[in-house]
Amino acid sequence: MIIATILTAMLSLSGGFVLLFGSKKSAKLVQKYGTAFAALVLVGVVFLDIIPEILEEETLPVWAMIILIVAGAASCILVSFVAGHFHKHGDEHTFHNKKQAIAMLIVDSLHTAVDGVVLGASFVASPSTGLLAALATAVHEIPQEIGDFSIMIRAKMKAKKIAKLQIISSLILVPAAMVAYFAGNIIEPHLPVLMALIAGFFLYIALGEICSIIKRAKDHKKGS
Repeated sequence: MIIATILTAMLSLSGGFVLLFGSKKSAKLVQKYGTAFAALVLVGVVFLDIIPEILEEETLPVWAMIILIVAGAASCILVSFVAGHFHKHGDEHTFHNKKQAIAMLIVDSLHTAVDGVVLGASFVASPSTGLLAALATAVHEIPQEIGDFSIMIRAKMKAKKIAKLQIISSLILVPAAMVAYFAGNIIEPHLPVLMALIAGFFLYIALGEICSIIKRAKDHKKGS
């Protein structure tokens, strides 16, 4: 679990490092196609792994599972609304200076901590569910981190500082996952409920990815 979480944290930053030290064109391609791939993986994890596992347990009625999935998605929407952005950084071009970039990083670190709890709880369910959740988290974060890195670049922060801060922020995933995993004895009796909430969390993220794809397509159409 620890190794998978560390690898997830590092892989999540790969798109940002491509932007920072490599080709901007490559980073744009990763952001463009990575979003669609992330949405596909997230939906697949929910419908091919999490929901079948909940149904296999036979401890949660289908109607209750659906309500909890909706509740999980709704809670994410509420948290995002309070944070001031529907999908992580709804308009990244509103960030112009270092203070705003650091504020973004703090919010992103909190988001990473939530991801860590989700990962830890997923590994409590089963190693396969945990690995699939790790994959879903990584593929979602790769294109998102490109946006984070671009914000910090526009704030005229040095490349080494950006890399250092982003690595520290990303590694918050590890202790958060460990806390959730080692609290397994507390979590396990309520695992079907928690997994249904996680399914809602993943579906919310997938919906956000799909919305961003549609928005980019509309913007491209207007531009052409």
